[in-house]
Amino acid sequence: MIEADDICSILVPILITPTMIHSTIVTPEDPSPAWASTTTYTAGQRAFSATTHRVYESLKDSNTGNDPTVLANQNNIEGVGTWWIDAGPTNKFAMFDGIVSTQTAVATPLTITLQPGYFNAFALFGVDADTITVTVRDAPGGTAIYSYSGPLEGSAPADYYEYFFERFRPQTQFIAVGIDPYNNAEITIVLAKGSGTVKLGMLAIGDMAPIGVPLKGASVDPVDYSSVVTDAYGNTTIKKRVSATGMTISAKCATEDANIVMNNLKAVLGTPVVVVGSEATMYESLTVYGLVSARLVYDGVDEQTVNITVKGLI
Repeated sequence: MIEADDICSILVPILITPTMIHSTIVTPEDPSPAWASTTTYTAGQRAFSATTHRVYESLKDSNTGNDPTVLANQNNIEGVGTWWIDAGPTNKFAMFDGIVSTQTAVATPLTITLQPGYFNAFALFGVDADTITVTVRDAPGGTAIYSYSGPLEGSAPADYYEYFFERFRPQTQFIAVGIDPYNNAEITIVLAKGSGTVKLGMLAIGDMAPIGVPLKGASVDPVDYSSVVTDAYGNTTIKKRVSATGMTISAKCATEDANIVMNNLKAVLGTPVVVVGSEATMYESLTVYGLVSARLVYDGVDEQTVNITVKGLI
């Protein structure tokens, strides 16, 4: 085992709805204009829907009165594009779409206030900011039950040389656990820079559910989506793209907890989640985001083994 009192867990997410968002400094909702039935769009023009909070791109000229939220106006029965294509979330809702590579971007600071109901943990991914300030209250305007403020510094020097000479490494993710749950809780997150644009790829909030005590042998698998093309003359071109991280890990859970553990894992199948492989110091790389598959092995009397594979997502 990594540590006797260590724990492997998953963040079972809450689906963030517009009614839970009580304040965000993201105005307007998107640089694209809101779709209007009387406007004629040409090929390549974009518009967003305030109903779906998605951005749509026109596939044709003379595009008038075709509601982009109607599936028939996106693809016909053969799956061929008709009037519109879904181009992604609006800028305001990009941080809530479950995909890290779609980022909300605003001039500093980015302030988010949510009332999501019961939660005991949250995670931020795809962060581009210098500092973070978080306050959780037991109710709107109520007593603060959790607070944190500090720099987003990801450097971890191993010796004095690295301490003095290693370059600054920005911290691109932030996770908080062990927050006291209240049904009417309110959370405010402020991401800031000295100047410039602040970005946030994903905000996941929900219930951090324990899986068990992690075992030795966990592996983390970075996946690079860059393209490498070599032409007929041997010239190689590398187009740098984003990367993702997958993981395989096993944990021991008590027999009496096995059914609960598997129910939690089954509940998040097909849903991207945060998996914390270990809460022990120096094992931060065992925290990944992706799609989970699992296998429960009844190989003991008092304890059983849970094998988890995470397909990393970007």
